[in-house]
Amino acid sequence: MNKVVSILSLSLILGACASTSPKTKITGISVDLPESNWVQVTDKEASDQYIKEWVPNGKTPFDTNWIITEQKLPIHSKISAEQFQKSMFSLAKQSCSDILYNGPQEINTNDHLTSVGRFMCAQQKGKPYGTFTDQRVIIQGLTAYVVTSELRVPAASKAGVLAFGKDKIDEMKEFMQTQKKSSGFVRQSINVCFDNSVNCI
Repeated sequence: MNKVVSILSLSLILGACASTSPKTKITGISVDLPESNWVQVTDKEASDQYIKEWVPNGKTPFDTNWIITEQKLPIHSKISAEQFQKSMFSLAKQSCSDILYNGPQEINTNDHLTSVGRFMCAQQKGKPYGTFTDQRVIIQGLTAYVVTSELRVPAASKAGVLAFGKDKIDEMKEFMQTQKKSSGFVRQSINVCFDNSVNCI
């Protein structure tokens, strides 16, 4: 019989954000992948959008427990990063049996108010797993840059709850460590490039 262990959401400790108008324009982003061997499995680009995906070396998008995605997306009207992230949270609800949110909250990057948050899915519809997904959103005009760090976990009845057998305590501890890395990655390892940046990407 499985032992149910509740994973409490970590509080997002962020400083106060200024509301001044940005003096610079965002020209792109890049990511510094967490300390691990990663392999890029997706790299698709169109005129105004792209998607890139990475998984740990030796894994594929189908059997990995951790996948990082970077996207550039066109948007139809001007919207704040926080509002955009709230809309993505709403879309995620449609594909999950049960969902729980943490955030969004703002991170001030060179006077641009970027947004960070987490959503936890008990079970993705049509999939055998649930997810803990940390996400960062950066907006420039009619362009959104979105980075997600998705951890796949055993399906559960409620979002934010994991079921571990008594013989899988080590797996629980490993997940907790990975969750901390995922959270830190979207907050600290997204490089935002500006029109006055030198060799940003």
